[in-house]
Amino acid sequence: MEKNIRTIARSRLVIEDTTLREGEQSPGVSFSVSEKVTIARMLQEIGIPAIEVGTPAMHGPEEEAIRAIAQAGLKIQLIGWNRGKRSDLDASFACGLSAVHIGLPASDNHIEKKFGKSREWVVATMQELVAYAKSQGAWVSVSAEDVGRASVEFLIQYARASKEAGADRLRLSDTIGVLNPVQAHKIVSTVVNESGQTVQVHMHNDFGLATANSLAGIEAGARHVHVTINGLGERAGIAPLDEIAMGLRHHLGIDPGIRTEGLCELCTYVARISGRPIPANKPISGRSMFEHESGIHVDGVLKNAGYFEPYPPEEVGAERKIVIGKHSGSSAIQYVLAEEGIQAGRDGLVATVDAIRYEATRLKRALLPEEVVSIYREVTGDKRDGVNSSRKNNLAAC
Repeated sequence: MEKNIRTIARSRLVIEDTTLREGEQSPGVSFSVSEKVTIARMLQEIGIPAIEVGTPAMHGPEEEAIRAIAQAGLKIQLIGWNRGKRSDLDASFACGLSAVHIGLPASDNHIEKKFGKSREWVVATMQELVAYAKSQGAWVSVSAEDVGRASVEFLIQYARASKEAGADRLRLSDTIGVLNPVQAHKIVSTVVNESGQTVQVHMHNDFGLATANSLAGIEAGARHVHVTINGLGERAGIAPLDEIAMGLRHHLGIDPGIRTEGLCELCTYVARISGRPIPANKPISGRSMFEHESGIHVDGVLKNAGYFEPYPPEEVGAERKIVIGKHSGSSAIQYVLAEEGIQAGRDGLVATVDAIRYEATRLKRALLPEEVVSIYREVTGDKRDGVNSSRKNNLAAC
């Protein structure tokens, strides 16, 4: 059975983005109505099939944004997040949503200590709310929250009950990010194989394992995966969209079904409006992803980029950049000078390399092309004016 489920997962995997709900729950992050509509449109443009648009029961600006998105004429699935309350579902339907998610706990820690309820209450509440949502013609997803600390036996029971109740999907949420890939794989494969229910993975990144855990869950049979742009979300966030898309393609051999060359533009936009800059060394979308400074690396990249890059920058809408700094060698400096219209000789390059290393160490940063030219001319006595104004502009990753 596991082999068949994996085959389905590879052919019909759904990437669902929750930047507008989970992502905006990042402390201090708040999007305007127009920004939310823009994010939704950009997600549609790159091919994301489903987005979680927010929590309608919050009302106010949240409800206003959800209504605006619902009325924007998008052709993708719009899902409203709801607590385990009928009134929340009514709020979603009032916003014009026909797909809903119902959040319910799965671990005894949450069920008993947070809610003061029992496992029986969870199942009964889920059944009642699924029946109600279905009576309204809705597509329905339900949560099993805190799966990292939940009883596997109860997860199986709950998954079976959700399928029997008519839920279209069960979300397995590692709410505090405590799983590792081996554990994630085991839980997902067990629930999928024992229940036959369609499963989504929602993995938090508290130990830096959200992407790995999500890919492990997909490999184990999950057909849906939850992501946010730039990994936004509570605490350390959840699995980033760009990492999941590229991980699917390059590690699992699964076509993510999206236009990955639009990822950097999307990540850059959300970084700006969220006030959360992308770390330079962030995989996929960080500006250092396709920057090269080390002499050995630059020499290799200039010969064949594949020597030191796992995939071409164009695949994610980025560009390669040769950076001149303390670790640069003669190949990199010769390349930059050539871009500036200067054909440097061997002796001049050797002297320039030493001078540049001292200057980069003093400044504690990379050098600009015009600074490289200035140093070259100073050490070689070349007093020619001007540089090649038509040189190619090699930008950083994102």
